[in-house]
Amino acid sequence: MTNRAKLTIATLSLLLATAQAPSYAQGEGAQKIKTPQGDIALELVGQVLNVPMTPTSNQYGYLSFVNGIDSVFTSTPHNETTARFTFSTEANTTQVINNGTLRIVDRTGTTTIYLDEIPNGDFALPSTFADGTPILTMSLKQQVILDLVENTFTTVNINTVTSASAFVVNDQKFRLGQAGDQFRTFISGRGNTTGTPAGFVIAGYVVPIAASAPP
Repeated sequence: MTNRAKLTIATLSLLLATAQAPSYAQGEGAQKIKTPQGDIALELVGQVLNVPMTPTSNQYGYLSFVNGIDSVFTSTPHNETTARFTFSTEANTTQVINNGTLRIVDRTGTTTIYLDEIPNGDFALPSTFADGTPILTMSLKQQVILDLVENTFTTVNINTVTSASAFVVNDQKFRLGQAGDQFRTFISGRGNTTGTPAGFVIAGYVVPIAASAPP
């Protein structure tokens, strides 16, 4: 076989291998997850650590459901140690109103969702929920209504997407949103008895309320 023939075969082999490999460069091919308004887009489980003598609230945990993605856990059991998607919220209190046995707290801040392909969530170490790759960042406006007698509360968040990055799960490329999308988050919580530093345990769900115009 001539050197020219060998070179031609090698070139064809390289082209074939390149064509068969998935390409995710520059965000191309990402499938934006579209959830009908009012339907559940995400479900979350987490804890809240309010910093004493400051207006700071740290809220963190994991996503137990993502609409359109089957594999949100890497294995069993389904908990923080196997969760592929985590979140971390940093919020500042802007107003507190007491009304009888109710306390109404308003906050603003930022929520970030992360992809962590090697899950290591540990509620005793809040930073483990913010050590993955950021895939969605949102501004936050939050109202908390706390029952001072029962030590329970309900929360409503309005989140507006400020940035979103594509990510890959099981060879499929996704985006959770795009800049300008809005979500409403409903959360229930109560005083924490798990022994972790957090003051409250929480669970809730997220629904889309407005989508930005296509880019």
